[in-house]
This record gives sequence, structure tokens and C-alpha cells, in this order.
Amino acid sequence: MNGGGRLLAGGVETSSPIWLAPLAGVTTRTFRAFHRAMGAGLVHTEMVSALGLSYKNKRTRDLLGDENEQGPVVLQLFASNATELAKGAETAMKARRFDALEINMACPMPKVTKKGAGARLLENPDEAARMVLSLKQFGLPVWVKLRKTDAEGTKAFCAALAVSGADLLLLHGRTLAQRYDGAADRGIVGEIAKIFPGMVAASGDYYEPDDAARYLDDGCVAVLAARGVLRDAFLIPRTLLRLGYPLDEKMEKFANPSARDQTEAILSIGKMGVTVEGERFTLVLARRMIAGMFKGFSGASALRRACSECRDWASMEEILTGFAL
Repeated sequence: MNGGGRLLAGGVETSSPIWLAPLAGVTTRTFRAFHRAMGAGLVHTEMVSALGLSYKNKRTRDLLGDENEQGPVVLQLFASNATELAKGAETAMKARRFDALEINMACPMPKVTKKGAGARLLENPDEAARMVLSLKQFGLPVWVKLRKTDAEGTKAFCAALAVSGADLLLLHGRTLAQRYDGAADRGIVGEIAKIFPGMVAASGDYYEPDDAARYLDDGCVAVLAARGVLRDAFLIPRTLLRLGYPLDEKMEKFANPSARDQTEAILSIGKMGVTVEGERFTLVLARRMIAGMFKGFSGASALRRACSECRDWASMEEILTGFAL
């Protein structure tokens, strides 16, 4: 597959078909900026509570980021009903501009599903359709993140969303019962992509460049990078290289990064993160990323162990800088 140029998907123009997925507690403004620099065609906010926005909860509001962020940025909201969803979207759009509005109908966690939100909406197609309609009033593309059920149920649910005006379906190939266990069903994702051409982005088990290539070959317009980028911080540039997308000099080096390149990348996370999200969060994120980095380099195990024991960013920065020398 040979890529290049701009891509129009779901009413949003992007630079590549590899997109950063919404990850709770991870896809902060700093993490989004990092993966935009790695070549992500667009990024998502974390999953945001529509009800929390309506109640003007500051912590929820902070998840939105600000206008200075490089786009495209998609706002993902969760709610249990159309009224609650629309109120939250209205509040969010007063705070900043987004390129699309996305409804989460995929989260399998009990704290979300017990409220009738997330993947529980797969059992309530009428309300799901009303939720799509409730967001159309804002004039932005409306996307839906969902999971598979059985084959016929998934087709019917997607059809209901499309009829209601959904511009893009981001389909995860696991059921609610699976949560994040077992293998994602790539077959159903490809099948739905053929039924709804130009309307399906893939989610699930993208850990290597070939995983993304197969989804795109099956007719998906884009692939969401989720847990794969926590295992491999440079998965996106490696994938773009595999797909034949032109990479600038910076991205090209991150497709096959040296120890110094990897150190430079994690230091960039720290520089922004300490300022924007705070030192505590930045240390947690950096440790999580470092766990999947520096593989094959001498001293990498000792480096990861030393970083895991750091209690402030200055100490971690000193260790990382010393490793790169």
C-alpha cells in the first residue's frame, strides 16, 4: 500500500489514516501533542463525561484541552441519553473548537455501563440513534465508537446509526463481555467496512504496522492506535513508513530510533507534561512509555529500573540524559 497526501474521512481532513484513540487517563494534551509529532492524522480527547461538563466540573473541563492545540482534535463524550449528551456537547463547544463530535458506545467498564452509557448502549439502539441526531444540530461531523455484538446485530446497529446521520463508525472487534481480553475480530470490522464504504475506522489489536495495513486493505478508512502505542511509542511512524507515507526527517528517524532519539522523545514528554499536567502524572506516563522503549540497547534494563524508582522529574531527566551521552 502506498500512501500520501490528505485524507478525508468522516467529514474531517487528516494527514494520515493512523489516528490516536481516546484512552482514559492517557490521551492528555501532552500525549496528543507527542503523537501528532509522530504522524498521527488526528487525535482524540480522553472520554469525557457529558454530565460532568453540564455540571461545570473543573476536572472534566480540563480534559478538553485548549484552542492552542494542533488539530484535528475529536471530542469523545459519553452519556446515557440524548438530552444529557447534547447539553454536554454544547458546554464543550463553548470552551473550544473541535473537528468532530464522537459518542462513546464502546467503553465496557462497569462504572460507565451501569449508568446505561458506553457499551450498554449497544442494547438500546433507539436511544443510540437519538443520541446521534441530538449532535447533528451543532454542525460538526458526528462519529460513534462502538463494539461488535453478533454479526447480524452489529450490522443492524451500524445501519441505525448511519440512517440517523452518523458520519463515521469506529468499530472495535471485541464484545462488551470480552472487555479487552481475547482477540479482536478483524473479520467483522472488514465486513462492516464493505457494507458501509468510507464510513468505518478500525479499532482493536493494532500492535504492528502490518496490523494497520490489513485493516486498510479490508476497506477501513483509518485505524486507531490505542494500547499499541503504549507498548511501542514509535508505532505510528513505523506504520506510516510501512504504508509508504512520506516522512519528514524527524519522523523518519523515529521510525527506527536510536537510543538518543528515544531519550529525546521521552524528554519532550517531560518538558511539556510537567507544565501542563503536572509532575506526578508526567512521571507515571513516562514510566509507562519507558517500559516499552530502548529495547536492544545495552543498559536498557537498568535504565528502566532506575526510572521506575524516580520520585521527581529532575531525577528522571538526569538519568535519561546520562543514558544518551
